[in-house]
Amino acid sequence: MIRHLFKLIWNRKRSNFLLITEIFFCFLVLFAVLSLIVYNVRNYNKPLGFKHENVWLLTMRPDTDSTALNRQTLEQILQRTKGFQEIESVSLTNSNAPFAFSQMTTNLTYGQKEIKTDQFEVQDDFAEVMQMQVSKGRWFGPADNGAHHKPIVISKALERQLFEGEDPIGKVLPRNDSSSYQVVGVVDHYRPSSEYTAEEPAFFNRIYLPENEDEFYGEILMRVKPGMGVEFEERMVKALSGIGKGWTMEVATLEKMRQNKEKVSKVPMIALAIICGFLILNVALGLFGVLWYNINRRNSEIGLRRAVGASSSQVYRQFIGEVLVLATFGLVLGVAFAIQFPLLQVFDVESTVYFIALGIAVGMIYLLAVGCAFYPSRQAAAIHPAIALHEE
Repeated sequence: MIRHLFKLIWNRKRSNFLLITEIFFCFLVLFAVLSLIVYNVRNYNKPLGFKHENVWLLTMRPDTDSTALNRQTLEQILQRTKGFQEIESVSLTNSNAPFAFSQMTTNLTYGQKEIKTDQFEVQDDFAEVMQMQVSKGRWFGPADNGAHHKPIVISKALERQLFEGEDPIGKVLPRNDSSSYQVVGVVDHYRPSSEYTAEEPAFFNRIYLPENEDEFYGEILMRVKPGMGVEFEERMVKALSGIGKGWTMEVATLEKMRQNKEKVSKVPMIALAIICGFLILNVALGLFGVLWYNINRRNSEIGLRRAVGASSSQVYRQFIGEVLVLATFGLVLGVAFAIQFPLLQVFDVESTVYFIALGIAVGMIYLLAVGCAFYPSRQAAAIHPAIALHEE
């Protein structure tokens, strides 16, 4: 029966060419959209590596170009911030705070291997502010004051790519200048960009103000006690503005920043899903119309089959089978094209993402084909043989 159906569709390949082409392109668009959705969903279910709830970001912009004066004012603001009872912990950071639209990258070298990695400059209390857990070694702190090598904490992703199974603790890595880094700890995860982005190699560089005399850091991360709101924010900004006279100060919660990043990540998915939905609707309408037309033209064939003993269920299964075979011809071409993505590691995405999207897309195309053929096939199966032959 299956062989007969394939032969039947193949003999009508010219009349079915446009439908096969529609199914082929529908599958490719569906595969692309599903790949993006699967990629984002898999990332969303992975841990961020930190807790952003009740964390605020204070951004400061000085009104003078005097580095010495700005540094003096910054240290006073930092001390005043730590004095608020509503604030549990505080850390200076660079402009690439979690969920910020900013990124800082550099290259790290170990042996013959060089990796491009994200760099985050933070103070000793950053791990406490973000409630991060160190899985190997330790976080840097006062014990590293005056150390010959600058202490860094790396992520598990950087450990895998740069050290490839070696224990990274204590390893010394050269910098671009005459100094060097020394790995003192490892954290399992750190995904500060968005919940929908993949984890990139990263490391944390220590901000130690006595050694960073020429640097100015205009971002302060603070973990506040639960329940703090606008009232405390206004009081805090007013007090800090009294120290940094003329400075521009803005406060944002990491939760709000996370929501903004989430909207940016969802826009492409929603837009592509809408386009894909319209395409599937057009394909479904075309497939339904062609099937309806073809079945109405084959009344004599249906009547003859019923007259020689074919049951209505057999007629029904035949037309469903023809549609499934038609979809298979389009899917064979589509799968042959789509399988190249995981084989060639296109866009540096895990092969699992492509295979999951491929399986879902194939299943959806078959469901679409069966759904479009359901009503016309039921109508064909209900045709009485005598009426069909009489009309002919």
